[in-house]
Amino acid sequence: MNRRIKNVITAMLSMTLLASCAMQPGETGQVQTETPEVTQAKTETTVTETEAQAEPAQTLKAAPQFPEFNADYSTSDPSIGYKVRNLTFYRDGNPITARITYPEGSGPYKTIIMSNGLYAYFGRYAALAQRYTTYGYAVIEFQFQNGTAPSPYRDPKWLGDFIYEQVLDLYAVLDGAKELPDVDNDNIYLFGHSMGGLVTSYVGTMRQTEIKGLILLDPSYYACKIMKFENEKTIRTDIYALISRCYIPVVIISGTKAFACEPNKTADQARISLPYSEYYVIEGATHSFNGQYGDQVVDISSEVLKKWAEEGR
Repeated sequence: MNRRIKNVITAMLSMTLLASCAMQPGETGQVQTETPEVTQAKTETTVTETEAQAEPAQTLKAAPQFPEFNADYSTSDPSIGYKVRNLTFYRDGNPITARITYPEGSGPYKTIIMSNGLYAYFGRYAALAQRYTTYGYAVIEFQFQNGTAPSPYRDPKWLGDFIYEQVLDLYAVLDGAKELPDVDNDNIYLFGHSMGGLVTSYVGTMRQTEIKGLILLDPSYYACKIMKFENEKTIRTDIYALISRCYIPVVIISGTKAFACEPNKTADQARISLPYSEYYVIEGATHSFNGQYGDQVVDISSEVLKKWAEEGR
């Protein structure tokens, strides 16, 4: 692909993302991937956007693949009943490794789509997925295409472009999930940890008419202040301007020893910016939320989602 065509395609994707950022309540932020304590206050912040010029871009189409259930998937707790199906989603013809963990009973199920933290390995959140099934949720885990840590390890040089690619991956997974017969399309939630929380915030805001709510586990909002781009700026670099337009409910969970959400660890700016947010802190939890802290994350968020449903959100 010559340089001009590559720049044209990049610009086209940029324009699509930015157009979806400008929506109001009740509008959809659809971007096709295979073809391409509660607060009310908002903040006015400066936004950096790309100036796009483009011709129509062509992408490859491929249907998600849903193999048979994995009979080898096991749990140390025999009282927990669940089943797992391996999945493959696609973006621009490239595979995205995934799996869905189902609760007992028959679907369609309320479904949670999980976005990993920076370079977290596939399966990192399996224990959380299994615990969510005890509350009746199906959970989709997946691996970002750029989610494998380089050797030697280093942070992404062009963080803005890196996050943009993950946003497009989550678009593809969200679109593909809707084709699963056991997924309740009217009850899809997005879960994101750390950098995955940042990605989830973008997608949740841009496509909020398709999503019931967001679960953000110590989201890395600070990273928007240090984003770098190799080419054009393809996403908003001020996350608070973006999420001020997110009118679906959001729960943010952090820990007294966690660090990623904001420098003050209290998510104050996020809570002010989000129109409908709730905030919980787990005593003693670090940024990894391992073991009992992960259990508390699931228990707290599940109770919040139940309350939202009772309130008709």
